Amino acid sequence: MKYHIWLISVICLIIDVSCNRTSRSTGVSLQEDLYAFIDSLSGNVGVAFVSEGDTVTVNNGVHYPMMSVFKMHEALAVANTLERSGISLDTILSINRVDLDLDTWSPMLKEYTAERFTVPVSKLMEYAVTKSDNNASNLLFRHIVSPTETDAYIRSIAKDTTFRIQYSEAEMKANHALSYCNYTTPLSAALLIKQVMEEPVVGKNYQDSIRQYLSTVTTGQDRLGSVTEGSDVELFAHKTGSGYQNEAGELIAHNDVGYFRLRDGRSYALAVLIRDFAGTEADASAIIADISRRVYHYCKK
Repeated sequence: MKYHIWLISVICLIIDVSCNRTSRSTGVSLQEDLYAFIDSLSGNVGVAFVSEGDTVTVNNGVHYPMMSVFKMHEALAVANTLERSGISLDTILSINRVDLDLDTWSPMLKEYTAERFTVPVSKLMEYAVTKSDNNASNLLFRHIVSPTETDAYIRSIAKDTTFRIQYSEAEMKANHALSYCNYTTPLSAALLIKQVMEEPVVGKNYQDSIRQYLSTVTTGQDRLGSVTEGSDVELFAHKTGSGYQNEAGELIAHNDVGYFRLRDGRSYALAVLIRDFAGTEADASAIIADISRRVYHYCKK
């Protein structure tokens, strides 16, 4: 496994150097353009762009808190656990409302108001991925697969294992410092979403559902996806992650990891992760949107 990670790192380094030397019509490489933009910003901003012909990373050596980005990993682990057990996504769970957190980001609370209710696993996965629902995520961790089991499974399939998942949303809410323990590099996240959208990972029915959820995410529309309006993007799938402030009053994380397929059939994955940012969420979203536009125009040249 260590050799596998080392080989990926060497290949990416070689490609990054090539991208830094190879210019498009402007004479400036994508990596140079991104570094010039990012170097003027506060906090740590990391980027990974992966397409069939290019891999470009910027500040990839930093461990960025995932926040809700890990719900993509979680959905895959849930699907794998159910598939191995021969259990359908339509399996029903019985939930007591007293077990839910009424003071967290959780759109499902508006739909499930009874003191005791039933909900299919597929609905919890949909809420966790498309709406980044914290209660849905906590329930899946509690009833189907734990954070450490999720980490182990994704580690077994991922092309870059520079990530760690140790804690649930509930645990991070109780101690915000734990957010730093659930981390990833931009390249690891970009490679995973590209793998999910292009290659078989779990059973087709399970994976088709996850792809659909990622393609209908409702959070963070002002981030990577801001480039899709009026563009040649035919398919956009992504997972956002954000929240909490550290002791210095900085945003611990503000992220978006996406997959783009253009009308001409080309595709690319893009991860933009921001750590310890001394600005507002709107400011951080604007940075992610700006980087997304730069990458899109690079691909269209």
